[in-house]
Amino acid sequence: MGRILPFFILIAAVGLFFGYVQPTYKEEIAAQRAKIRSYDSALAAAATFREKREALIEQQNAIPQSDRTRIEGFLPDGVDNVQLIVDLNALASRSGMRLSDFNIAEAEESQGVEPGRIALDAVQAVDSLEISVTAVGTYGSFRTFLAGVEHSLRPMDLVDLQISDSETGVYNYAMTFRIYWLR
Repeated sequence: MGRILPFFILIAAVGLFFGYVQPTYKEEIAAQRAKIRSYDSALAAAATFREKREALIEQQNAIPQSDRTRIEGFLPDGVDNVQLIVDLNALASRSGMRLSDFNIAEAEESQGVEPGRIALDAVQAVDSLEISVTAVGTYGSFRTFLAGVEHSLRPMDLVDLQISDSETGVYNYAMTFRIYWLR
């Protein structure tokens, strides 16, 4: 019995190892290690993101305030309809034109893109709205007005134009502009 007992203990230890310890180690502990590795990679990605964010904030803070104001004016994060109409009217007055009949509406769906949006890429989009306006003026003043719109800081597209014929040299223009801002 003294010689057989160590043999049975050895067989029990081997059985315990293969029956309990090894499956636990391979399944549960291996799963926990894989989870730890995924958390470590997520922490590394978060640290990289934090570094990139801080670098971008430093770059943004390096931009002079006057340039940031111009950038925000070029493509703001919202639209002020009243100010937009005032700006268009002031531009028309400087050009020798008179604007009337303002109508503001969301841009229609185009090219399979959701209404009011233009897909810049898969991640970012801008919103837009359309302003319809009628104007009265000479052809020269109309050209001056369009040149002012073209050179304005605010991005606008002339999407529709109708001109009524006139023998006096003063024409009626029906225009629709599309205005953009960041979503």
